[in-house]
Amino acid sequence: MQVHRCRFTDYVPQAVNAIEYAPATAHRPYLAVGRANGDIETIPGIANGSLETLAWAHQTELTGEDLELFDTEKERETAKRRLVERAPRLFSAGLNAVIVEWDLARLVPKAAVDSYGGAVWCMATNHAQTQLAIGTEDGHIRLFDITDEKLVYLRCFDKIKARILSVAWSHDDKAIVTGSADGCVRMWSVDTGRMTARMTLPREGRDPTLVWAITVLKSGTIVSGDSRGHVVFWDHVMHVVLQDFRALEADVLCLAADAEGQTVFASGVDPKVTQFKLFVGGKPASTVGNGADESKKKGGFRNTKWQLAGIRRYHTHDVRALAVSSHLGRDLLITGGVDTQVTSCESRPFPNENPYRQPCFPPLNSVVSVAPEGKVILQRQANVLKLWALGKAEPISKVLGGQMESGQGLQIYERQRDLLRMELKTKTNLLYSTISPSGRLIAASDAEGPKLFSVIRAEDGTDKVRVQRVRGFPPENFVPEYSESRGATQIRFTGDECRVAIATADGFVSIVDISEWQHNVFTTVRRHCQHRNTQSEVEADAGCSDVLTHPGEAKSILPAVAEMRTIVSMAISDSGKFVATCDTAGYVVVAGVDSQDAVVLPTLTQRKQQEEWPTALAFTAGDHLVLPTNLNHLFVWDAPKRAFTKWSRAFGSTNIPRTYSRMMSCVSGVAVNPAEPNCVYTFATNHITRIDLTLAPGSQAAVLNIHKRKKIEQDIIAKVVEEKERETSERLSEQHQSKRKRKQHVPGGDNGARMDVDGDEASAADSEEVASVVSEAASVRSQGKDWEGTIVARLREAGINVAEPHNFRMTERYQNLMHAAFVDANTMVVLERPWIDVSSALPAAFHRHKYGSYRVIRWFSQNGFPGYEETLKENSIDGEVLVNLDHESLKDLGIRALGKRLLVLKSIYFLKLQHDIPITADSYVPQTVDVEPDYTQNSTYQRKHKRQADETVSRLMEDISTLSSEVSMIRNDMQRMYRLTVLENKPLPAPQRQATDPFASTVLMTRRNHSDYEQRRDGKGRNPILLNAAAQSASHHGTTPPPVPAAHSPGPGANANGISSLLLSGPQAAQTPVTPHIRVYGDNALQRENEAYKSFRISADDPCSVILPQALKKYHINDSWQNYTLCIQFGSSGKGKVERMLAMDEKPLHLFQQLKDAGESPVFVLKKKTGDLTHHTLTAKNGTLNGGGGSGGSISNGSRTSLFSLEQTNASTSSLEGPAAGSSINEFERV
Repeated sequence: MQVHRCRFTDYVPQAVNAIEYAPATAHRPYLAVGRANGDIETIPGIANGSLETLAWAHQTELTGEDLELFDTEKERETAKRRLVERAPRLFSAGLNAVIVEWDLARLVPKAAVDSYGGAVWCMATNHAQTQLAIGTEDGHIRLFDITDEKLVYLRCFDKIKARILSVAWSHDDKAIVTGSADGCVRMWSVDTGRMTARMTLPREGRDPTLVWAITVLKSGTIVSGDSRGHVVFWDHVMHVVLQDFRALEADVLCLAADAEGQTVFASGVDPKVTQFKLFVGGKPASTVGNGADESKKKGGFRNTKWQLAGIRRYHTHDVRALAVSSHLGRDLLITGGVDTQVTSCESRPFPNENPYRQPCFPPLNSVVSVAPEGKVILQRQANVLKLWALGKAEPISKVLGGQMESGQGLQIYERQRDLLRMELKTKTNLLYSTISPSGRLIAASDAEGPKLFSVIRAEDGTDKVRVQRVRGFPPENFVPEYSESRGATQIRFTGDECRVAIATADGFVSIVDISEWQHNVFTTVRRHCQHRNTQSEVEADAGCSDVLTHPGEAKSILPAVAEMRTIVSMAISDSGKFVATCDTAGYVVVAGVDSQDAVVLPTLTQRKQQEEWPTALAFTAGDHLVLPTNLNHLFVWDAPKRAFTKWSRAFGSTNIPRTYSRMMSCVSGVAVNPAEPNCVYTFATNHITRIDLTLAPGSQAAVLNIHKRKKIEQDIIAKVVEEKERETSERLSEQHQSKRKRKQHVPGGDNGARMDVDGDEASAADSEEVASVVSEAASVRSQGKDWEGTIVARLREAGINVAEPHNFRMTERYQNLMHAAFVDANTMVVLERPWIDVSSALPAAFHRHKYGSYRVIRWFSQNGFPGYEETLKENSIDGEVLVNLDHESLKDLGIRALGKRLLVLKSIYFLKLQHDIPITADSYVPQTVDVEPDYTQNSTYQRKHKRQADETVSRLMEDISTLSSEVSMIRNDMQRMYRLTVLENKPLPAPQRQATDPFASTVLMTRRNHSDYEQRRDGKGRNPILLNAAAQSASHHGTTPPPVPAAHSPGPGANANGISSLLLSGPQAAQTPVTPHIRVYGDNALQRENEAYKSFRISADDPCSVILPQALKKYHINDSWQNYTLCIQFGSSGKGKVERMLAMDEKPLHLFQQLKDAGESPVFVLKKKTGDLTHHTLTAKNGTLNGGGGSGGSISNGSRTSLFSLEQTNASTSSLEGPAAGSSINEFERV
């Protein structure tokens, strides 16, 4: 499957200026996030608007006037219950001097009033939720009445000569506390509107101190945050400072406290989040009960102290908003600021809790749409639309495609193209936008209504695009006359582009015929009203007669739910028969596009404690509706059969793997591959998961990440193979030990040696021995483990069950994922918005001047990465961007080598620890770090961990350097041998005796390497490389091999060719023979499978009388060396090999060197004297060495047993032989 990985979109989110939780009395724990451009997340703000503060209101108590209206207590309880069942109200204000109340269902302003005092800097509701206080630019505090759904101006307080920057109510609603731009904290009486106390903060320099944040705790203690970076706790009775903390290095912009008033959080321009805790008697107040009560019991407030409890950095830029909530039994801390991200974490374990970062773009209301046929992408931001054409890659063959690895890049021959940028003239920012499958039509809507545009490409084939608005769309009757909103929250085109479905903020789903859009003719086909299910709405919809309308069914629904109900998801089937919609109340409706059929799906909520609703909708090729939920469950609805599928009923909510269901980010979209009709691809901001709807999900503990799964499989298999080899070696060792003990008890043996037998007796004895060996080998196999079963069991323990198909295949390769869709069969488009691109468009952050681009350049050079000065300057890489670099970003900077990127990321990791920068889930963590401790609280651990890591890296680098040098020397020697023997057709030069010869050191060879060597031998048991070298050497000296130097007296090895008559003279004698490095592989080598093979050094001038004792002693042959003799074998393979015994005073290595130079392949053979030694010739046949008569078997010498086959002569031999290695090493290979 090909993936278009797109990062060219330039979506820049807006800064978070305000975060506010709805009151605890609300039906749901709503959270309002206000952006700098006036948007409140999914609520579009006024074009070019402003938002500085938010406030919720949910009146639950009757006012004094209300109590007078009701005569009985029952009437009052009924009126109070109606108040509680109402939805909370949301207000916003900003520098445009307007206070706006928002309609949370229709996403439009419900009411707006002037502030009567200029820009509004702060706003707060009282605890009774009946009055709204604002602080304005002109220095007044103004109160507004918000009872009974009103927003009415009441009065203003006395004026001060500075703007009001912060405001808070006391818990009894009798006083208001404000912070102002003149450095004062003031208390005001709500009844009189006059100042009752003033507390002044000192200045730093000439400028006055600005009090940006104020909060009042449950105990009455006042907390202020100012431009000096101080957090000050005030006594609300005596109006004096209780404690003063230098919390930040710059302005404190926001404060938040828990409901009990025992924990306070502060942050600001310095983006650290600082926590203060109340201690009573040296213990946290949360552990000893109510702090105020305990302090009174122990003698006043002397035993009560606030302490700085923790610091954590969640953001890179200014933090402008904090909120703390205890909904659903969880204390959550929400933060947001200029870096556009909203983070959430548990407040109790702070600062040890890692935060969850919400994506900086709306996850459930995608700002991107894709035209699969037109291969174009549409992006929406504020009131601007942008259009791109996708790039193209070189086609690949099926054979090459099967050989490519996952994630391997393709050659691009045409890059993406920027086609269009269109700014719409609207009163509000856009609610929604989409593009038709062919890319010819664009639909967009603001709060006033949808609009349709045609995209006209240039006929000359260039990238010129012309956009024209289509008049007459939408038709006037696409919503009834009594509808209060015409804005569209969702729009979808059918596959043939003949219909378009429009979901409005009022809950209507209208089907409009656009087949004649070129003639500006549009017809409303029908309206589905199943989302409008209150009694009044059903009655109104039933009376519609202008258009075929299908009213919903009246239900008993809470006003709080009805007042905040908005359609937020929509999907149309590929067949064009069904349209599915979902609203914020959790209702899912599947209706017919060309019919009145409609069905409301059963509720998806399984538990009363936790509501569940879909976060995305998508149809498969078989008209099956896929519904991922906020709990990461997955349901599938069969639209033609009007029922959940069998797979959904069995696995939808109960058997989903935990790795998937416990993902912090919920699914934001579903993509369907036309080539896989039974599979869906769900995606969130940090993963894409392939789900086969015909297979069971598998184990709940299964490893889903395909890259992690592959790594685990490789590690476990490698470990089991290693254990198998070790255990096999140990069992074979036990077998040989047992075999040797039995042979030591054979009667007639001498010194542990087996007796010689002749004829039938030998055959019978050998047959019995072969049968014994076969039975023992079978015993070893039967006693061995089921290694395949071991691998399967260990994989199952690690979360990989090979007996089950791997469903829910997940990849986390893509991060900050905006959208994913298929444009063709097996061709997917993935749109990412890397954080490094977002941060580059943000304003300068605090500390930027302390770690700018030049310091980053110096840091790169100091850490061993010079040469990137120009690249770092061109890309404006400063400290804030440096700590957010990842693999892809480093590739963009020109660092292509994987090893260098890993070293850079590791250095960045330790830089974060040094500067107290949080390690997030997306951050790179070296593999040497298993568990992330609390780095911010343990500087000793930081130093120790850094020192250990540095030592480890240094040691590994030294090992790598040593191995590199050794490999380089081996490569040079092999190249020299290849050049001489193959390219130049010359014999190998005589090696020189040098103490610095790189081959003079012992070479370690494992069993596996030896097996590879044996496989490279020819069919006669010889190494073809050495045979070729010997053949070329022989051809260089002539067809007849040169004579072999003889001993002083001819031995039994002399032959008819007169070889023994040659004297040691001539050029061969003048050469200095090499001091060979003789390596002998022990005759019980299988017992020590991974043991380094032994070797010893001898001199070229040493006679046999010196070499024999050393050889026997080295290889633990416990016998007199005088009972052994050394023979040499040589000769070509065609004529057979010649063997002769060497005299004790003869120098074997001189003879060895000359024979090797002549290409005679000399081999040393060690024999034991057990009788008359007669000469015999050994020839190579079928990979075994055969000689003159006798039978093969194992030969015992001392306490060891040889494991090779040798034809027996009248002398029992212990042969350690093999071809001599090339270069300057003479080796004995195990046969």
